[in-house]
Amino acid sequence: MPINDVTVVIRWILALALGVAAAWLAYGRVGTLARSRALLLGALRALAVTLVAAILFGAPSAPPRPAPPLVAIDVSASSRRAVGDENSVVKVWRERLADAVRRDAPGADAFVTVGDSIRDITAADISTLRSDDQGSRVRVAVDRAASLGRPLVLLTDGEVDDAEALAEAPAGSMVRVLANAPRTDGAIADLAVPVNATAGDTITVAATIIAGASATPDAQLRVLLDGLPPVQLPVPALGALTSTRVTGTLALPRGARTAIVRSVLLVPGDAEPRNDTLSSVIEIGDRPSAVFVSTAPDLDVREALVVLRGALNVPTRAFLRVAPGVWRVEGTLAPISEDEVKAQAGAAGMLVVHGDTAWRPRATPRSATGAKALWIPAPPTAIARAGEVARTPEWYASGVPASPLAAALAVLPLDSLPPLTLAGPARGGIAVLTAQLGKRGEPVPAIAARTENGVRTIVVSGSGYAGWALRGGRSAEAFGALWGAIFDWLAAARGDVRAARPITALLRAGEPVAWRRGGADSVVAVRLSRRGASATPDNGSAIDTLTLRFTGASFETMSPALAAGVYDVQAEGGASVLVVNPSREWVPRAPTVRDGVRSRGALSSDAPRLADAGWPFVLALLLLCGEWIGRRAGGYR
Repeated sequence: MPINDVTVVIRWILALALGVAAAWLAYGRVGTLARSRALLLGALRALAVTLVAAILFGAPSAPPRPAPPLVAIDVSASSRRAVGDENSVVKVWRERLADAVRRDAPGADAFVTVGDSIRDITAADISTLRSDDQGSRVRVAVDRAASLGRPLVLLTDGEVDDAEALAEAPAGSMVRVLANAPRTDGAIADLAVPVNATAGDTITVAATIIAGASATPDAQLRVLLDGLPPVQLPVPALGALTSTRVTGTLALPRGARTAIVRSVLLVPGDAEPRNDTLSSVIEIGDRPSAVFVSTAPDLDVREALVVLRGALNVPTRAFLRVAPGVWRVEGTLAPISEDEVKAQAGAAGMLVVHGDTAWRPRATPRSATGAKALWIPAPPTAIARAGEVARTPEWYASGVPASPLAAALAVLPLDSLPPLTLAGPARGGIAVLTAQLGKRGEPVPAIAARTENGVRTIVVSGSGYAGWALRGGRSAEAFGALWGAIFDWLAAARGDVRAARPITALLRAGEPVAWRRGGADSVVAVRLSRRGASATPDNGSAIDTLTLRFTGASFETMSPALAAGVYDVQAEGGASVLVVNPSREWVPRAPTVRDGVRSRGALSSDAPRLADAGWPFVLALLLLCGEWIGRRAGGYR
């Protein structure tokens, strides 16, 4: 029995007990001859006292009624995927919604639509609904139902983004899945393409292909790059809701430019064309963005490359000297000649030399304008002799002097960073980071920076920086902040002079746009021009202007989602391209919720209280008056 019902019963039992006790005290000891009259008067007394006590205890005058449900209708675009004739399907979908409301929520008086947001509607609006939202989020409906004290009735196609939220739905909630009949549908779920590459390189393109609720036959994937002949890749037959990864190579043309890689899936009998194409942007440079050369590879090199390639997403080639005159390509460990290493290092937009800083790349006209980092590791610790204890001198980061990188490094937790081993003071520039031996003595530069004739150079002294990353927590964040700031300053935001540019090469409608700034300005204005769009009375102009705000020292920010299309982005310092693909709602996926009741029990509306009505007071007064008249007629005082 629910707690509310138990409380109601207890209140009425207490009120009845008081009424019986009052009647017994008044008429329980009368004689035999007057017992019949005493029973009638005692009944009147008991009823009157019971009614008054029930009013005082807040007892209800009627049982509670079930609370009407909140009906949430999923209007995400996935309900229109692979349906053929959309007009007829939309009509049938509306009829099924109305039938489900009549069957599962007959007393409903509150309706909302959910998808990428929640909106209030009326029952009459169901006949005009369309499923166009770019998301399927239901938590807001769960929270709304809980705040109203009502069960939730969710009408959906079964593909919900946050299905786990339904576990918190109020008692009595249910889900009704209105799924479409399965049809043949193959889709491109993901496309992995490098964000940056060098002209003339061969890149690897990987696409994830998924089948809908019905199996698909053998298919073909075509990969196209602006004006080049397509690369055709076979796609095997897939079972329902299964996926495969298709990989191929693509040779890049010469010349620096921003290109669009487009993948097109050709499936015989495919019912949904909106998920057969996926595009990504790749920026092709005429020279490597960064070259990392180490003549003494160690953990520092590995962790610095993680920041350079991962956090900053800079295309980087790394070469390691593993023995005198023996060079290897980092990653694959393929052999490479030193002449080739010097040639690539000389053409790099940013060069990092770790180890022997006397090592020089092959001189080229461009090598004089590229940014450089000279990293001098600490020498090996001397071997202790008999009776001696060898201790590595421990240097601790102690300060961030005024420098071009000071703003980005001001947040470093200097007091909690592991020690370093310096190779002497970093000379030849402005101190960026200082260190003290054993946290005592005069601070010396551990990292210095300088700019000569427009060329930026960083000098790094010592080893042990990887210890920051390996410790994890705030130390790992400090490692990323330090080397991220160094590489950003060296390469002027990856060799990019644009004030802001989009980060994500593969973006879908309904997803916010991530931006990265390339300068020091915290407020950047960008202009978006959608290709093929023209001015209309609705939008007024085919060009939109966004104001991006970067908080504090952050290099990234977000802006609202955009409609599908190709956008030319213009910011101070240069242009970029942004491709917005159709929403993920068009990509098939397995249902995340099942049809049926989500939680047992039922929510009830508040029962009416006796104190809120007038008749209980009148009835109690009449009972007391009747008892008084009976007492006078029987000779009682």
